[in-house]
Amino acid sequence: MGHEYCGLIEEVGSAVKTVRPGQFVIGSFFASDNTCPHCNFGFHSSCQQRELVSGAQAPLLRVPLADGTLVPTPGVPTKEMIPNLLATSDVLGTGWFAADAANVKPGMTVTVVGDGAVGLLAVLSARQMGAERVIAMSRHEKRQKLALEFGATDIVTERGDEGGPASRI
Repeated sequence: MGHEYCGLIEEVGSAVKTVRPGQFVIGSFFASDNTCPHCNFGFHSSCQQRELVSGAQAPLLRVPLADGTLVPTPGVPTKEMIPNLLATSDVLGTGWFAADAANVKPGMTVTVVGDGAVGLLAVLSARQMGAERVIAMSRHEKRQKLALEFGATDIVTERGDEGGPASRI
């Protein structure tokens, strides 16, 4: 774990209006106000007021700009679900942003280069956005299996000129 975090709110400052004690929330490693022009265009990591949230490996964390940064879940998740939610505070958002920045639309063919956590979640995001074919560039057998579970339709293991045509596993 690094800067990923989620948890129950214990207390809020007087300026906080959208979250309250007792709510389970997920937050980003960049605090953002969710009101500036950059946030309004979906570029929260470029917020004019952004602050890096550090110290997330602690039992308690103060999150600046809480109204723009913290996203409450519908209820309190089970203890088993909480580790899975950590991915939403960093790598899922980054993978989603990559697919969104690539302008993925329903019916498209998309190639994701890289099979780390962000690449795998870009595969998942591209499928969620409706890509018909998602080609994952991967050299790691375990990650290839995850890519397929996340929605990849094709895996390409080669690089360079040999990586051109997609080969299905």
